[in-house]
Amino acid sequence: MTQSSSGFCRKITIYAGRGLLDQSESGVSCLVGTALEHHTKYQYQFTDTNTVFAGQQPPSAPLPFPYVASLDDPQFPTATVTDGNLTIPDADGWVLRIVGSDNILVYGAGLYSFFDNYSTTCSIQGGGEICQYRNFEVLDSSGVNVYNLNTVGTHEMIEVDGQNVAYYGDNLDGFVDAVALFRTSGSP
Repeated sequence: MTQSSSGFCRKITIYAGRGLLDQSESGVSCLVGTALEHHTKYQYQFTDTNTVFAGQQPPSAPLPFPYVASLDDPQFPTATVTDGNLTIPDADGWVLRIVGSDNILVYGAGLYSFFDNYSTTCSIQGGGEICQYRNFEVLDSSGVNVYNLNTVGTHEMIEVDGQNVAYYGDNLDGFVDAVALFRTSGSP
């Protein structure tokens, strides 16, 4: 979506290097039933946008696509992160990024990473959620509201301005790890 667009998208499936990049500054974006999967940089990214509703997004890795600063691509400086005796992949693409945006509502976010290198041992319940280190990032944004965030296989559930704010071990809920409501400053 361009800077001057509005859109209502539903039942969209796209496969590419980057997922959906919403840079709309003057419209309302409503994404319902979209399924952006298997992108290498990110699945969904909201940059310098406002007034967004997104319902139910899914998740993947950044090579061979080069970093493009003008598209606010994420950078992955390390391949892995160590937490105690766990080594966790840290160069996998973000599932959801919200960058320089305001007034974002995500209702029902299932951000799942079931495997790493074709192995599902990283998502076994009680195994440390080590398929992916993190998959949801908020940068320089306000008024972000996420209702019913569920993750599988992700060690750190939410990162805000470089700080991890939700750890899977604090949010165990059966098979998934769940946060009922996440809000940033400026939320109504």
